[in-house]
Amino acid sequence: MSGRSAGSGNGIPSFDNVRTGGWLTNAPYQCWPTKFCSSVVSERLEAVIYLRQTRRLGQVGGLTEHFGRGGLRRQTLGLRIKQMSNGAGSKWTLRRLGGSWLCGLGLALSVGCGDEPKFTMPENPSPRQAEPQLAGFGPSVQGATDAEIEEAPLGNPNIKMEGVTLASGSTEDSLRAWDDQDQDVPSTPDRQTAEWAMWGGAPDRNMVSATRGITLDFDLEEKRVLWTAQLGSQTYGNPIYANGKVLVGTNNGASYRPKYPANKDMGILLCFDATDGKFLWQLSREKMPSGRVNDWPLQGICSAPVVEGDRLWLVTNRCEVMCLDLNGFHDGANDGDTSEEDTEINDADIIWTVDMYEELAVFPHNLATSSPVMHGDVLYLITSNGVDEAHLENPSPRAPSFLGLNKHTGEVVFEDSSPGELILHGQWSSPTIGVVNGKAQVIFAGGDGWVYSFDTENHELLWKCDLNPKNTLWELGGAGTRNNIIGTPVFYDNSVIVAVGQDPEHGEGVGHLWRIDATKTGDLSAEVGEIGAPGEPNPNSGIIWHYGGVDEDQEPIFRRTISTACVHDGLVFVPDLSGFVHCIDLQTGQRYWQHDLMAAIWGSPLYVDGKIFIGDEDGRLSIFDATKKYALERQKLETEINAKRKAMRESQDDDEIRKLRAEIRGMIASVAPELRESPAASSIYTTPTIASGVMYISDRSKLYAIQITKQ
Repeated sequence: MSGRSAGSGNGIPSFDNVRTGGWLTNAPYQCWPTKFCSSVVSERLEAVIYLRQTRRLGQVGGLTEHFGRGGLRRQTLGLRIKQMSNGAGSKWTLRRLGGSWLCGLGLALSVGCGDEPKFTMPENPSPRQAEPQLAGFGPSVQGATDAEIEEAPLGNPNIKMEGVTLASGSTEDSLRAWDDQDQDVPSTPDRQTAEWAMWGGAPDRNMVSATRGITLDFDLEEKRVLWTAQLGSQTYGNPIYANGKVLVGTNNGASYRPKYPANKDMGILLCFDATDGKFLWQLSREKMPSGRVNDWPLQGICSAPVVEGDRLWLVTNRCEVMCLDLNGFHDGANDGDTSEEDTEINDADIIWTVDMYEELAVFPHNLATSSPVMHGDVLYLITSNGVDEAHLENPSPRAPSFLGLNKHTGEVVFEDSSPGELILHGQWSSPTIGVVNGKAQVIFAGGDGWVYSFDTENHELLWKCDLNPKNTLWELGGAGTRNNIIGTPVFYDNSVIVAVGQDPEHGEGVGHLWRIDATKTGDLSAEVGEIGAPGEPNPNSGIIWHYGGVDEDQEPIFRRTISTACVHDGLVFVPDLSGFVHCIDLQTGQRYWQHDLMAAIWGSPLYVDGKIFIGDEDGRLSIFDATKKYALERQKLETEINAKRKAMRESQDDDEIRKLRAEIRGMIASVAPELRESPAASSIYTTPTIASGVMYISDRSKLYAIQITKQ
């Protein structure tokens, strides 16, 4: 790397226009920079910068390039070196204020006072080599700084934001009442253990597996690993299991088809035999000629198919809806479109195609990604219609945002362009089906930050809800306070649970999670009024509770997310992009606990047999206790930790402060999750799938099949 030094009189160097060299493309750990931890210096600053979570720890400026969504991008960081002492042997630290997140790419920085900063790769770098852990929520607390121990946030009872008061902590009696109820998953339809045939496992999109009797005696290298399969160089498609086959969207980096070499960028859907991981066939889609505004490089196919019988449906990188034969050409027949070019034994057998870009004037921003859902004979999806390359207007506001097709023919049954010119950026969510009083609703998250629900019989709008406070505003690049929706709504017990977020490249910001009463009709928003101005309470509000905003210190309670929640036994589990996993009371919206994984989270939590599984950008699979008993114990523990932190801040006795700090470290270490690491610390951007006793999980470039039930 190279940069420009200010060389100011006080000897404090600044970093501007920091640029990466070509070696970064071969770095063992590619992820998303925004966090700097402290560096150790003498006359020359020999700092190892680890891109990870810090909060309220100093001030950081400059430009750095980072890997996000597969392309080399730039993000302003506000980097400044803070002088810690004067004279020869000065010490400096690099720190980040405001809670931006980064993880794992090790860089060595050499700077002399006033010298030009130079960046070099450390010899045999490790993603977490000598990496300090944020006290309380990382896998280890041994390297936590004093400030981290004192300032890492925990529970925030009675938080107020925008006139919404969250309930204080539930009592032990209320948790006992939950145990007495022994409630399970009131989802539609019943959960299954044999298959996971769509994103979320069922049309309600609640990430809950009915599998029982799991073992945690496994890893991602050898133990209980049945087989592995190579994927492309970047994988964002979630694994799907149906009828003995595993399907996953990726790019062409694995080059299973010789006619399409690995250096040819394409969108790919791979199909493997679930028994032994044998490659069966692939769908191969060229990139759109319009380029990254519609089809971002190297992202591949991100849509997770929905499977029924021997047919599957998905959305491709080219903004096409396709119906495929699950058996490909292995059944010896071309079952559909006979004009397709790829008809060899290892190619996909295409039944029909609807090109939304050509036929419906949809303008997908960056990529079409929706994972379809079915109800009866209708296939529902979000088209990804969005803004132009300059991010100034929607080129096709009348094109459908929400779409329903006949699953047999591809004929348009329903279309709606509700967000229209109000689309903020792109539309990358997926639809959900819920049944209220015997009548099905299809629920869409719009690109304007609203959720829309339609009757599946006549496709009339039943209700809509703004997921942002009215006084919020959208600004380019994520600087604003208004958000769109990327996660998928979850339908649970006549209600919808969904949170707001933005493109991960926009960084972190204040987020909001809502539970909405789906039995009501009309505008169910918490407030009414004009966007950008203070709103008034909505007398028709369907908000059951709201979780998010900022606390009394203006720190985020919940941050932007691209993840989907899961609900089980009175608890809601949802991560935010910054790496915090939140456990929330389903009835009140009160937080029981949060845990900082110290790495960005793109995937979603999966509940199975009393545990929550979730992957992160550092390539770790974290496993949390998901029981109500643990939620109560963890809440009590966090209350005690907060009390000790307060005592530390008020104490003038160094010995007492050291004692309290040690006690806090021990308490936090006692609730760390179990971890399983990807062999190459390769980012896990997807959500695990469990079917027939086997967990299918992918990192950036490999699919793992792990026997997770005891045998």
